[in-house]
Parts: sequence; C-alpha cells; structure tokens
Amino acid sequence: MITKRHNIACRMILKAIRKTGSLGSCIVSMDIGCNKRMTMQNLQIPETAESRIVPKWLFPPRFPDKDRFTSSRPHIVLVNPIAAKTHKQQTNVGGWVLRSGRVQLRETGSFPAAPPATSRATNPRQHRPKDLNKTRCDIHLVEIKYCEDTRPQNQLNAAKEQHKDVSNILQGASVTLHIILLGVGGTIYTLEPFKELGLDSQRVKKLASKLHVHSVNFAAKLVHTRRALSSTVINSHQEPVSGQACNPLDPH
Repeated sequence: MITKRHNIACRMILKAIRKTGSLGSCIVSMDIGCNKRMTMQNLQIPETAESRIVPKWLFPPRFPDKDRFTSSRPHIVLVNPIAAKTHKQQTNVGGWVLRSGRVQLRETGSFPAAPPATSRATNPRQHRPKDLNKTRCDIHLVEIKYCEDTRPQNQLNAAKEQHKDVSNILQGASVTLHIILLGVGGTIYTLEPFKELGLDSQRVKKLASKLHVHSVNFAAKLVHTRRALSSTVINSHQEPVSGQACNPLDPH
C-alpha cells in the first residue's frame, strides 16, 4: 500500500507534466511503476521515454553499461534544449549546489531556479531530446519522496545523497535535481519544483490539491489496515472465549 501510494503520486505528477507542462515532450525515462498501472491511470507512455533507467546517451562515451544499470534511477528524467548561450555544468539540488563532487549549502532557504523551460516545439522531430547536442541540453532529474509532515529533512538529505553520483556523471550544459517531498498526512512543502518543471501557477495549485487529497485518503486507508492487521495478530494468540463473538475484548 505504501508503494502504491508513492507510485500513484508519481504518475499524477508525470501526467500533469506530460499533458499541461511546457516540458511534456522532454521526458526521456521514468521509473514509476509498471506500464499496466500507468494505463489504469489513463497515462500514455511518452514516445521519448526509452526505459526505466537513465538513457545511455546522457552518460560519457565508453561509460560501462554495468555501472549505468546499477546507478541511481530518478523517478523522471527530462532533457530540454537551452538557449544559445551555454554555461558550465553544475548540479542544483534544492538549496544545495554540487560542484566537482563537493557539496556546498546555499543559505537562501528556497529552491534555486532551474533554467527557463522552453515551449514545446512546433515540429516534434526538431527538438527530440536524443537528437540534442550534450552541450546544448539541460537535464532535469525528478525525485519524489514521502516523508513525515513535521520532519522532511531526513528524506530531503536522502534524495540529495541518492542521486549525487549520477548527477555528477551525466553530461549536459546543466543537471538539476528537483526534489518533491510529500507529507504522509497531506503536507505539500513547496510548489517551486512544479513550476521549475514547466507548470503554470494555476496547474501547480490544481496538482498540489490532488496530491494533498491523495495523501490524506491513503493515510486513512493505512491506519485502518494497520489496526486490522494488529487486531488479527492479537486475536490469533488468544484462546477462544465463550461469547467472544458477541462481546469482543476491550481493545484497551
């Protein structure tokens, strides 16, 4: 149930990016559950999404396939063309900046802005992510995690550490890690990652509202299921008592 809650949330986010975002045609891989589940949520697999792992063409030449297959897998990877002016590769991770494998903290308290999202191309073949020159593309890694509503820092740090290596290896003008944290009780911590992924303010609020309702509903299901399982375990260790069916034991 916990895995199902997470994957459904991932597919809701992907569906919003795919159908209403300016980066909808830039998805190159996604690791958010099986194709059958995606079909059940009326979500079509993008033609540009090659597999569940990061595509080979984003790695350096002669990078071992064994290492690529065992590298971390962001839930969604997008690649979009940058403006004519190129810039040195860096990795933005929330309020962190990774350069040359070293981690530095930005005392901004907010997520840094990603490179401006480009509009969908009129000719789909003109801007196919795979056809872009590596020095002319921005790579966006999306990691989605559920965490405690009052203590998100542990999962935030875990996401940064999880994808630190692959972020430094990938080749592009820039690599940005977008960490989306969802509270188990329905908390939505920030809307900035959704905006950075090409959604306008109205669609961001609509998506956040859906994710909130989804989390709250699953929180109730999980609580009821845990209580039912706990009751089953307790009763299995108790000897039958006359009249027990009519007068259940005091749960306290």
